[in-house]
Amino acid sequence: MIRNEYRERWARWLPSALEALAKDPPDFPAVMPAFPLPEIDRAAFTVPGSDLRVALVSSSGAYEIPMQAPFSSPSIIGDASFRSFESSVPADRIAFAHEHYDRSSARRDAECVLPRETLRSIGVTLTPHVISWSGYLLDWPTFLEATIPQMLARVRADEANAALIVPI
Repeated sequence: MIRNEYRERWARWLPSALEALAKDPPDFPAVMPAFPLPEIDRAAFTVPGSDLRVALVSSSGAYEIPMQAPFSSPSIIGDASFRSFESSVPADRIAFAHEHYDRSSARRDAECVLPRETLRSIGVTLTPHVISWSGYLLDWPTFLEATIPQMLARVRADEANAALIVPI
């Protein structure tokens, strides 16, 4: 197995953080200052050409009902998985499983966290799929090592050359 220094730093941080995270409400100020952040290779970013195909990526916890299971919102360290659904799915078939923001606006109008029609109305070509994950997430090693590569595979399969990330 290849040594992963980031995973090692995260694994040292987690045991001491679990007690504070298990409180109701979680005591984020007690543990987040020590949360280990990964290194980012900023040289990997490029500028797309004129044929723009945008992947819509959101941390809103969106998923398609009844086709997909909701995210595990109550988990102390979050749910490191993602959901992908067709960008043409009607709004009444989209639900949100993310306990760390008030989802009432998103439930009334999914456009506020998944601006599909807004983007189309200004001439943006969306890829065939929307990608979503639950933004409350402390299992960054799994997210970085497994989930992000899976999301990137979906983005590449959809032939996106840009992404609009909607953080929640």
